[in-house]
Amino acid sequence: MHSHDTFRATSTMEHRRSQPRMTQRLKIMQEQVGHEHSSTTSLYTCVSSDFRTRTLRRHLDAAVAEALREQEARA
Repeated sequence: MHSHDTFRATSTMEHRRSQPRMTQRLKIMQEQVGHEHSSTTSLYTCVSSDFRTRTLRRHLDAAVAEALREQEARA
């Protein structure tokens, strides 16, 4: 087995173990906000990978730009 296969297998096992916890958390949130269906709650708790990537990229770019400005100011 290659190292990337081991990582993939480990990641899959960890994901499967975390599913019951995620389901339990979603159920608790659903009860707290009073949604009848968990699908309604999931709309507010899940974001698309594209949105997550774009948001992370925007914040990382801003943080790097600020660090570079601070570095230039000290020079």
